[in-house]
Amino acid sequence: MSDANIKLAEQLQKLYGFSDSFIESLQDGLIIITPKGEIVLTNDALSRLTGFDKTELTGASLPFPFWPPELHKDYKTLFNELSKDHVKREFKIIYMHKNGKRFPVTVFFASIKNNQDKVIAYVCFIQNIADFDFKALNNQSCNQEVFTILNYRKKYLDLVLERKINQQLQITLNNISDGFVTLDEDLCYTYINDKAIELIGKKGVDLIGENIWKAFPEIIGHPFYKACCKALETQTTQYFRGHFKPYEKWYDCRFYPTAKGGVTIYFLDISDQEKTEELLSESKNDLNAIINNIGDPLFVKDDQSCLILVNDAFCKMFDTNREFVIGKTLAEDVTEQERETFLKVDKAVLKTGIENISEETLTVKNSNTRTISTRKTRYVDTNGSKFIIGTIRDITNRKKTEVELDLYRHQLEELVNSRTEEINIKNAELQRMNKLFIGRELKMKELKNRIGKLKEENDNLTKQ
Repeated sequence: MSDANIKLAEQLQKLYGFSDSFIESLQDGLIIITPKGEIVLTNDALSRLTGFDKTELTGASLPFPFWPPELHKDYKTLFNELSKDHVKREFKIIYMHKNGKRFPVTVFFASIKNNQDKVIAYVCFIQNIADFDFKALNNQSCNQEVFTILNYRKKYLDLVLERKINQQLQITLNNISDGFVTLDEDLCYTYINDKAIELIGKKGVDLIGENIWKAFPEIIGHPFYKACCKALETQTTQYFRGHFKPYEKWYDCRFYPTAKGGVTIYFLDISDQEKTEELLSESKNDLNAIINNIGDPLFVKDDQSCLILVNDAFCKMFDTNREFVIGKTLAEDVTEQERETFLKVDKAVLKTGIENISEETLTVKNSNTRTISTRKTRYVDTNGSKFIIGTIRDITNRKKTEVELDLYRHQLEELVNSRTEEINIKNAELQRMNKLFIGRELKMKELKNRIGKLKEENDNLTKQ
């Protein structure tokens, strides 16, 4: 048989529903013929009917071995007419056994078309009617003839339906993201979808009919192997998720036992997911280490003002544990006035996106009132969800210091004012005394001048 016909036979078996199991399940003979008149598929029933072995029939061309020599010309003409019209027909003819004995048969003839509506082959269902009275058979009622035609037509339509179902199933299984394989009762591969071939590698194409443990002996004893065996032993669904060392990949596998003793396996390569989760875990640990090394309390709230992340400093300030605050607003733990203030600021930041820095009082249950400075900013993620990221600084001591400084400043100002008033009084007294001293000095100077003049006058009188 030519390579083209071998390829056609494989195509008919895999894509059009003419599997070995189907054609061998038929009690009647079956042959599939190319448009050129060469046999590409046949079943054992036809071999029993004609006495010719499959090897003698497969690849045979017109005239076929079971055609009586005297009818070769007539049958060739009939085949050409049938193949020209591409119709479904049922007719009675004479076939010849390998031993030369002739016998009557009923043939149902129909074309097989591909997706482009092109005929790629013809199928014939052949029934031996030698056990019937041939003359009586020809004289049967029209209803019996119709029944026979409908019987073969039903077989043909069932085959077409099976083909369509198989095609749809093939499309569906090849479009799923999981690898999908089926194993029979001997754990031999009976089906592998495209994703499974991609995950397994090029070897997957050649696995049909091969035992899974012979194909992959390196996985015997592996958790994958144990899960598969347990599914078969217990007839329950089993799961395996972990590292698959032979391929250095991570797989998520599910094993479903079948009623016939086989097993169906779904598996997915989750290596990238595992790497991402590992990186996220590392990133989360790094993030926790970073935020817990921040001295000020830090928090993240969702758009309902519920806490979704806090650091150690936050827990210390509120004297609580993370599990008690995550998912809460903490509004129930503060006074009503403080609660209204906090939530009002949260809504404004979420709505406007404008950063808010404010000083507020905080009265936690069973604790003294503190003064805090809170900085709140809005964060919007790639999904459009809004969050508040905030930091808190306890400024209670600073505020106390500021109050004390104000008090000291006031007292100092009063002291300075008092001292200034005293100085002013002393200064006024000094000025008064200074004026007195200056007056006295002026009078003494004037008196001295007068005495000098009198003395001068007295000296002048004496000289006379």
